[in-house]
Amino acid sequence: MSSYLFPIKQAFITFPIAAFVILLPFLLYHYRKYGYVNWYRSIVLYSLLLYAMAAYYLVILPLPETTNTCSLQPPGTKHMQLMPFYFVVDFLRETGFQWDHPMTYIGVLKERAFQQAAFNFLLLFPLGIYLRYYFHRTWFQTLILSFLASLFFELTQLSGLYGIYNCPYRLFDVDDLLLNTSGAMAGCLIAPIITGFLPNTKKLDEGIDLAARPVSMIRRTIALAIDWLLIGFINGFLSLFGRMNSWLEVALVVFLYFIVIPSATNGVTLGKSIVRIRVKGAGEKVTLKELSIRYGILYFGIFGLNVLFLQIAAGGSFVRIFFMALLFIVGLGNLVFAVHFMLRLFSRDKTLFYEKLSGTRNVIIPPGNKQNEKPDPS
Repeated sequence: MSSYLFPIKQAFITFPIAAFVILLPFLLYHYRKYGYVNWYRSIVLYSLLLYAMAAYYLVILPLPETTNTCSLQPPGTKHMQLMPFYFVVDFLRETGFQWDHPMTYIGVLKERAFQQAAFNFLLLFPLGIYLRYYFHRTWFQTLILSFLASLFFELTQLSGLYGIYNCPYRLFDVDDLLLNTSGAMAGCLIAPIITGFLPNTKKLDEGIDLAARPVSMIRRTIALAIDWLLIGFINGFLSLFGRMNSWLEVALVVFLYFIVIPSATNGVTLGKSIVRIRVKGAGEKVTLKELSIRYGILYFGIFGLNVLFLQIAAGGSFVRIFFMALLFIVGLGNLVFAVHFMLRLFSRDKTLFYEKLSGTRNVIIPPGNKQNEKPDPS
């Protein structure tokens, strides 16, 4: 039993890492496909990831201590078992099971032959449930997909973990294909019973009004990061030609990118386009004035003071009283903005002060609709 618990334990340990790695692609996919992130869908898909990791680890773990696994095996070791239902022969040979003696039934549960067959059956049992409940696959599609998943596992073993080990350290067994696939089909068969009390995944997005959903800070941060990565690339490219040697030139790029271009694209930058949001003003089309106030306060006010302070500090030649006054102003401003941001972060109204002063807000661009954007209620 410990040989089965160890891989599952490792899956739980490494799951947070895998979950974090796929978080950004996961969010981007849902922003673009659905316009928002549904918490229930997220739980189901992340549980599928955990299950997939556990199933894969059960196939490959524990790993041999050496890649020269051929040296650990006697000559003539067979790496394939191609006789169907040979597990029945193993079961009858290795266990004390007797049809006419019911007292032997319980003891069978502790036998290796039974446990191996049972775990092979259960390995893809959850997959059958996922395929029918969430992905709405038919029994035939489930049959094909589960067989391919089982075949992938067996070939992984036969290849010595894709050539990392010079000999397979586990047996390619045709019975595993039969048991894995049978388990998945059993999961598909009883999925309606197990998931009958759960929400219908085809109706998760019914009744969702994107106009009533505020744009989350995470979504805005992703858009901001993409935009500033692009600006960094632009600045680096221009520096190759002797440009972008001063903060004034950087400010010009910021002005063009966040104010001039969005005034022509109706509040859309590259980052906002990717996560399907835009800046909206009082009217249907955001104006140059609204964008100038919004980003003037943010980039040339809040961030501008920080840049000015850093330039003065780096220069080294300054009037001490003036420097201390500027330090106090910048520090106090940063503290107030940080507190304001944190309060908005945990509030339904995500509107920041510079957005209220400019009369602008972020709105969701509904999937498949680039023109009739719906505002959030902030």
